[in-house]
Amino acid sequence: MKQGRARFPLMAKMLLWLLVHLGVLAAAFYLFVAWQLRLGLDSFLSGTAGERLRDAGEEIATELRNSSRPEWRGILERHQEKLGVQLYLQLAPGDWIGTPPEKIPANVDRRINEFRRPAPRPPRGPGADRPDGPPDDEDFLAEFDGSPDNRPPRGPRGDRPPPPRGPRGRPPMDGPDRPQIASDLRPRARPDFLMRGERGNGYWAGIDIPLFEPRVQQPLHGLLLLRAPDISGNGLFFNLKPWITGALAVLGLSFLLWAPFFFGITRYLSRLSKATEAIADGKFDVRVGASRSDELGVLGESIESMASRLDRLVRGQKRFLGDVAHELCSPLARIRTGLGVFEFGLTPEQQVRLDSIEEDVGELSRLVSEVLAFTKASTAPGSVRLEEVQLAPIVDFALSRECPGQQAAIEIPEGLTVHADRSLLARAIANVLRNARNHGGDTCTLRISAFRDGDHVELRIADSGPGVDPADLPRLFEPFYRPDAARTREAGGSGLGLAIVRSGIEACHGTVRAEANTPQGLALVFRLPAK
Repeated sequence: MKQGRARFPLMAKMLLWLLVHLGVLAAAFYLFVAWQLRLGLDSFLSGTAGERLRDAGEEIATELRNSSRPEWRGILERHQEKLGVQLYLQLAPGDWIGTPPEKIPANVDRRINEFRRPAPRPPRGPGADRPDGPPDDEDFLAEFDGSPDNRPPRGPRGDRPPPPRGPRGRPPMDGPDRPQIASDLRPRARPDFLMRGERGNGYWAGIDIPLFEPRVQQPLHGLLLLRAPDISGNGLFFNLKPWITGALAVLGLSFLLWAPFFFGITRYLSRLSKATEAIADGKFDVRVGASRSDELGVLGESIESMASRLDRLVRGQKRFLGDVAHELCSPLARIRTGLGVFEFGLTPEQQVRLDSIEEDVGELSRLVSEVLAFTKASTAPGSVRLEEVQLAPIVDFALSRECPGQQAAIEIPEGLTVHADRSLLARAIANVLRNARNHGGDTCTLRISAFRDGDHVELRIADSGPGVDPADLPRLFEPFYRPDAARTREAGGSGLGLAIVRSGIEACHGTVRAEANTPQGLALVFRLPAK
């Protein structure tokens, strides 16, 4: 849990930084688009938006020209449903086909009033007095809107040739050339404006569409007004898909460029975090792994070098401590032998002093024995013999030896085994039970339970004694450390008991931790391999 808490904030911050980077790009893109939209939408008419509006206007104009005027309202309603926008057709100021717009924004109304359409003129020529008569030359040329693309080609001298003539000098109405000329030279629909209504009153577009009444007058130009609640106009004004696709492509490319850098750093920092936590737990045989040529790589090499030096230093100290303890065994044995000789012929007063000296020598002998036990696992790893060990018999034996007659509740499944050194495990359990008895007294209640958790087994030994201050829990396994409340000769001990427990359990490839027991007391939890 500690490792997870140590790594998560760093990875979260790195990920948050990446998301902020992508968010800044998205915000910049949004502001750019918003700025363009506020700057003016008429520029879009020169692109695909203008082409879509031109095609839509031409389609509607063609259908209107081929239909009678009473049918125009139905045509507009049908195309309005098809395009998904509101359609209005103005033939002249105040002259609307169907229902006019309810409310036109002031800026849109100005653009509508600025729209210039050719003024109709009565037809002239020989057929002017006959309603079904064809227009003359000027009427035919008047069908063009004056744009360079719609003017008929000029002759070598710059003059415009007359239209082709049929019988009696009239333009051919049924000949093969007439449809082709009309199709090529007929004026086309032209987008006039695209803008946003004031105070958010939708988006409006105006299209100049030519409406013909052949043989009666020159072309009639109408203003087709389109309104949509949003900028897209159902894909007619502004197609959001290419912009969204482009934005997502930019964000995706940015993510792909940053992802290797981000995950590479977080993965390597996670390894460094695990390595330093292992060193803090006394495991110095750590390797960071992947090599890097940057500052993080130098840091990883420094950590490995530091772990190697600490390993040599700690092993040397433990070996020195073990050698000193071993050398003290012989003088202590001779002292105890000499004290035994002095027992005979002493007065009662001298006997009391001798007993006090023997007690001090005995305590020193126990301290030397604990120091030897503490250094055995770490200085002589080859002597550790791992095997399948059943928990229940070891716990029963240690309980009967260290806490005879003490109330204890044991919950260990029958046949539950761990992979450990039998003697080291037995010593660790005995030390924990001895501490519980020494600090909790004979009235202390013990509760011992074990269960399998995946590939490991957890053994929990809890007592109802006075417990330990939470601030002292992390330091209980340090050599020669004793909480202030336990610094007495009778109950304090040497401060090596739990250090021996951790040394022995770690030699069995396990871990041990201390935690507060509920509602009172201390609990030691062993986590050992199940196989």
